[in-house]
Amino acid sequence: MKHILRKDINLGLIFVVLSVVTMVGGFIKWPLFIFAGTFLISYISLDKKRLRCPNCGGYENLDRLMYAKNHVFHCKHCGEKINIL
Repeated sequence: MKHILRKDINLGLIFVVLSVVTMVGGFIKWPLFIFAGTFLISYISLDKKRLRCPNCGGYENLDRLMYAKNHVFHCKHCGEKINIL
């Protein structure tokens, strides 16, 4: 596997947005903190498994991966091109 899927990047963005929204809502209704934690753990596991550089396993942040969906992108650790499918 020498690529990262667009759907994984979009899913990561959805998890981050849902985590922030439920975190803010948690200050009004405290049980929403449980959902915020669930979304945050889901994002972390997705990031560890599917949002890493397929060549070297280096970390790429979500902002750079969103940019990479429409542009040529190289890993900041190994310098290899990352294909976004």
